[in-house]
This record gives sequence, C-alpha cells and structure tokens, in this order.
Amino acid sequence: MHFVTLIRFRKKLTSEDVDRTDKIIRENPSVKVREMLWTFGRYDGLLIAKAPDPETYMKFVLQFSDYLSTETLTAVPREQALRIAGLRK
Repeated sequence: MHFVTLIRFRKKLTSEDVDRTDKIIRENPSVKVREMLWTFGRYDGLLIAKAPDPETYMKFVLQFSDYLSTETLTAVPREQALRIAGLRK
C-alpha cells in the first residue's frame, strides 16, 4: 500500500529530531520511504512511503508524534485506480 503523509512541525526541529527520524526509518524496514520533501505553505513537509498494511504504517508514523503532527492519505497508483474504476483492463 502507498501512503502520503502531510507533516507539520510541532516545534523548531533540532539535530536530535533529524537523527531520530533517520533512526526510526532505518529501524522499520517494512516501511519503504520513497521520498521526504519539505514544503512551503500549510504543511512543512511530505513523506511518501510504501507499507504492507495500514497498521504497520500507523505504528511507524506514531513514532514521530511528539515532534510532528501528521495527516496521512492512502494512495492508489493510477493504473490500479483505473482498473478499479473499470476504465482499464
């Protein structure tokens, strides 16, 4: 499953927060982080990842909750969505 997580910083990030983020990613090999982006506007960042199921991803994202506020969207690849919608075989 694909997940897109919108991120807001709860506080000014420290180098310890950045190191902790890297450690959480390393220690959760079942979650494949595809891309991490910082953004301008309403959200401070975006995390794009793949995980086997929502439970695995939820456990992963909750590890950031003391310094990040998140909103996660489940994403479906375009071709799969077109098949589900009956627009492709």
